[in-house]
Amino acid sequence: MKIADKLLNLVGVGRERGLPPPRLVAIADGLLVTERSAEAWFLISVANTDLATEAEQDAALDAAVSAAATILGDRLSHLKVVWGRSTGQDYLDSVAGHYRLGDHDAWAQTRADRIDEMRMPERYVALGVHLSDRDPRATAQVRGSISDALGTTSWRVSARELAHLDERVRKLGRQLGSTVWRAHTAPAEVISWLISREMHRGAVAAPRRGLITGASLARLTSGRVVPYTDHLRIYDSRGQIAAYTTVLAMTDFPEELETPGPGEWLRTLSEIKAIDDDGDEIDVTVEASVRFRVLTKKSARHLVDETRKSAKEQRRSAAKGTAEETADEIVETERVMREVKRDISRSGLTLVEDHPRLLVSADTREDLDAYVDAVVAHYADRGITVAPGADEQRDLWLESLPGDQLRVPDLGHVRESTAFFGSWFWGGASIGDATGPAIGYLTGSTPGLVRFDAAAGSALGDATTTLFLGRSGRGKTTAAMLGGLDSAFAGAWVPLLDLKGDAAGVSAVAAEYGVPTAVIEITAQFSGAADLLRVLPVDDALLQAPSQLMLLLPPHLRGAAEAPVMAATRAEIQSPDPSSWGVIQRLCNSESETIRTVGFALRDLVETGLGSVVAGPPSGLSSLTTNPGLWVVQMPGLTLPSPESAPESWSPIERVGMACLRGCLAWMVRTTGRREFRGRSKVVIVPEVHLLTKTPDGASFLDYIARVGRALGASLVLDTQDPASILKLPGLVEQITTLFAFSLRSREQVDSLLELLGRPQTAPYQTLVRGINTAANGKSIRHGHCIMRDRWDEVATVQIDIPSQRVAALLRTTPESEHANQPAPALPAAPTPADPFADDEDPQDLLEPAATATAQSEAHTTHPAPLQPEVPNTPPQPEPLTTPPQAEVLNTPPPPPAPTTNGHHPPTRHETPIGPDDVYDQEADTPDYNEAMYQPAPPPDDRPTKKEHVA
Repeated sequence: MKIADKLLNLVGVGRERGLPPPRLVAIADGLLVTERSAEAWFLISVANTDLATEAEQDAALDAAVSAAATILGDRLSHLKVVWGRSTGQDYLDSVAGHYRLGDHDAWAQTRADRIDEMRMPERYVALGVHLSDRDPRATAQVRGSISDALGTTSWRVSARELAHLDERVRKLGRQLGSTVWRAHTAPAEVISWLISREMHRGAVAAPRRGLITGASLARLTSGRVVPYTDHLRIYDSRGQIAAYTTVLAMTDFPEELETPGPGEWLRTLSEIKAIDDDGDEIDVTVEASVRFRVLTKKSARHLVDETRKSAKEQRRSAAKGTAEETADEIVETERVMREVKRDISRSGLTLVEDHPRLLVSADTREDLDAYVDAVVAHYADRGITVAPGADEQRDLWLESLPGDQLRVPDLGHVRESTAFFGSWFWGGASIGDATGPAIGYLTGSTPGLVRFDAAAGSALGDATTTLFLGRSGRGKTTAAMLGGLDSAFAGAWVPLLDLKGDAAGVSAVAAEYGVPTAVIEITAQFSGAADLLRVLPVDDALLQAPSQLMLLLPPHLRGAAEAPVMAATRAEIQSPDPSSWGVIQRLCNSESETIRTVGFALRDLVETGLGSVVAGPPSGLSSLTTNPGLWVVQMPGLTLPSPESAPESWSPIERVGMACLRGCLAWMVRTTGRREFRGRSKVVIVPEVHLLTKTPDGASFLDYIARVGRALGASLVLDTQDPASILKLPGLVEQITTLFAFSLRSREQVDSLLELLGRPQTAPYQTLVRGINTAANGKSIRHGHCIMRDRWDEVATVQIDIPSQRVAALLRTTPESEHANQPAPALPAAPTPADPFADDEDPQDLLEPAATATAQSEAHTTHPAPLQPEVPNTPPQPEPLTTPPQAEVLNTPPPPPAPTTNGHHPPTRHETPIGPDDVYDQEADTPDYNEAMYQPAPPPDDRPTKKEHVA
């Protein structure tokens, strides 16, 4: 180093500050080349850590530290955490070709419009790694001004050099891709966006080709930035101020930081809030730029030795002074450096030298000051000092640009690797299918769309069962209906078993968008339709049909009836057209008076309207069509027993109801197994499954359905309030691929749900489950908010979102809804056309507040009141035809996608779900049904509580 350079460093003006802005030469996939250097750029995938246990986080952190030491040792690296925007057009592009039925373009556009309306931020974590320096002349000190920032040059990169650099990028990409970061090469378009967005020109489209040079770079990088003492002013092409930006340095950290907790100083960027003039919280978009170097053991020991020697010299110098006293800090530094050197040699301790910067932008200077104050206060609460870089704004901003270098080295830190990677810059929330329809959005620390395809399991060679769990009126039935609608638009056959007669709204939505649909009532005209002897194969029917008939009998006759019913069933199976009605006739004609009594008891029951559906004389009619579409199957007059009641106490009408329900399920599953029907996607939706899991034969029946679903190409969507009964069916549990968990209360049910989620049964997670549907005020319900476990066993909090107010109005299922009271007539049997498509109160009410999972979820979510749209008095009726009229709405052209900027405009509160509360209140809008089904709920407890709810 020259003497002049040493003098400049002595007064805090290093030669790095005088370098001109980076001059770009070329951009390719994963590669950024400037006059001075070449860098590899990668995108880091989001790790799902918001609801991870401490043990899981510790294991991932250790893996990250190990990978960094091995791969990034002594490499100059640049970490950028930036924010884009989810747009409707991106969503439309992602689902192109997925939907095929009805006016599917309008349906996809409805969700796309909702995405644009929410203005949902999308986090990107980019990692740049220095590959090599280029021509030494590029490092010469050159006079320049800020207006030269990101200017272009006539220099060129040779094809040979480009090929060599590309090979190094690929090799490094393979190494980083196998780490916990799951890094992948950043496309050239993304690198261009990272550069151009720093000038706040998000509307500039990146060139769509693999190598970007020359004029393309000129268009990307033209702009003007003027530095002031504590901020920068960025001007657009018309000479108007586009944004005000302040670069803040993180100057001081505590000696110790806990993780999970305050130590996650980069993951918490999305938690920062400011207060507007109305006293409401608004999101502050904060971005991070961190230049760092993971020190190898040799470099770390050298740095520690230099620090120790410096402290030793200071101690000796102080000892020679007049006071002859040495400062305690100097002595402590010597001691600590000796210990650190010993740990580096013996325990494998690694160090990181890092220089963290935060960038805050706003439309006005007043907003910028408010946002900066919010950032400073946010980190002050965690013991971290953050301050604007006074008189350093130009160099700190240039330092944050891809392709530049460290310019202010004196604002840095040297710390243990765990302290740096414990910032969890790659942590957050990530869940759901990689492709397919969006059903809602994440409510964790990294907002984003949640995709869910109920029919995806079979195509992936995976199990096919989806489970919705939770208390009444929290939104699980609506979520299941939205999943069924998406499957119907994709061309699946979707029957929905509507036990309460309140799900006609989903058929109205399907009709609105031109999907074949009908609301079908199973009545006496379909006598024998739920007869298991006519539905199941012979071997299965021999076992299942007697159980169905035994269920109909009163308890005092069952002991003497089992053998005769089984014998009569064996005899009837040998007939040309076996049926349960034939079994009953054989029993009535028996020579034994006892057997005749059994037969007469069965005949009296099946001669009723609903009983005939189970075992009456076969009518030959079939109420379900096998055409693709959405078919709501209702059973008017069906009375089901309470889940808590024993079968011996069931009334005759309850026994008939259970037999009819079981037969109908078998009927639908048998339809899915037809050989000529196996090539078509099928999604069977069955709510109120806890009614079946209470009986041994019903439980085994569900187990059978779940097991054969993948082989038949059939997906099963179940809805229940009783996770404890699900756990008693290990075969069914093994087939569950996706789970949506809403709130529960009792300790048994909460712990059962946590076992299904794969989370520990500890106080933090118990509190999370109990409060997932509790709004921030603690006095209202947050409908549609749930915990999701996807097919990859990732767990995160999710908000189910209705795509539009119109859909919300049609889904409304209150008793006064006209379409809920006037179902469409049933469809007659038709030949299959050619396939056109190749609550209990719990003594644990005082659970401890969450220390980890609860605190994370509460910190990352907001709870605005749901919208209350005006619901039409007379919603349109779904047509009973297989080809209902096409939709007459949603044909307007979509709005242009929101520009992807650095987010200096405060984002809309995207956490506000669409729809009135009663849209989600599927299970609480028929008082007479609830009175028969569930015990009365205890009166609300208005006593104040200190319990911390997580929603």
